[in-house]
Amino acid sequence: MAQTPHAPRPPIDLATSLAHVARGGIPLRAQERLAEEAGPNPRLFTSDLSVSEFLLARDAQAQPISQVMGSSIYHVGQIADYKGSTGEITTISDAHRESRRRALARLWQEAALLGADAVIGAHLRERMITMGSRGKGGDDGGEVLEFTVVGTAVRAPWITHAPGNPVVTDLSGQDLWALAHEGFEPTGFLFDFCRYHVWHVTQDSVRGGELALATGSIERAKNLVAQKVLAQAQKFQAEFVVGSDIKVDIREVPCGFERCERNDLDIDVSWFGTGVRRIPTAPRRTHAEVPPLVLAMMPLGRPNDERIDAQDDADEVARAARDAEEDALEAEERGR
Repeated sequence: MAQTPHAPRPPIDLATSLAHVARGGIPLRAQERLAEEAGPNPRLFTSDLSVSEFLLARDAQAQPISQVMGSSIYHVGQIADYKGSTGEITTISDAHRESRRRALARLWQEAALLGADAVIGAHLRERMITMGSRGKGGDDGGEVLEFTVVGTAVRAPWITHAPGNPVVTDLSGQDLWALAHEGFEPTGFLFDFCRYHVWHVTQDSVRGGELALATGSIERAKNLVAQKVLAQAQKFQAEFVVGSDIKVDIREVPCGFERCERNDLDIDVSWFGTGVRRIPTAPRRTHAEVPPLVLAMMPLGRPNDERIDAQDDADEVARAARDAEEDALEAEERGR
């Protein structure tokens, strides 16, 4: 029986849709699509979960609903002159934080419109669309950044959260399964970023040895990020932070002073993770379970260049038998 084609959607008010986006929301057309998926006749959903993740998430009583996403393209803007100084460049740090926050907020809004309890497998991708001028003097803020986060919205009533406030996590299906079976639940996605600038990193280059200024600056940048992540974990009432993904990127940049041969360093530190806590009503387990073994679809046995056919095996057995017979005859002769 032929299916009745869907009626064309009425046009949307572009100005109203753009106003939603300007306030940190999602476009009206996306809201319509999500309302259809959350309605009584949902369409076939998509997901970025692997087969193993999908099955283990369902076994953990987390029903996938749909793939959700959020994005933000952000212009850093003009920054103050920082020639001759060492420390965090807060304008750039704040731009990275805010662009990530907006992307995650839009993913969260999509999950909320679907009536989800959580988002699992959230992956944040970043791309620099335009790199600002690399000279010093307040012109490094020309960077245009794009952040996109994709995940799978799930219904998991056992996860504690306020109504209409889904919990965003970067947990895989396997991670969620393991936590659920041990009586833990996710509380929220944690992230932070720091751009730390080191002036004249080789100012003691006459002597050999460790560049203490660079080493110490990396530690200070990591501590700044760690403090903010810890504050977020406390806000989400997390007991532990799992799956921490800490990245440190170090780049040599020009000093900015004319004819100066001593370069500076830019240190970028980003940290992502998920806060978890024990479910108060969950029973204490006496032993840990492991997920079912999943075999990859690959041929088993020797590689092609080491493959031996049946005739080769038979010849090898025959040779071994002859050798054994000869050894036995020699032993018998020596015994006489």
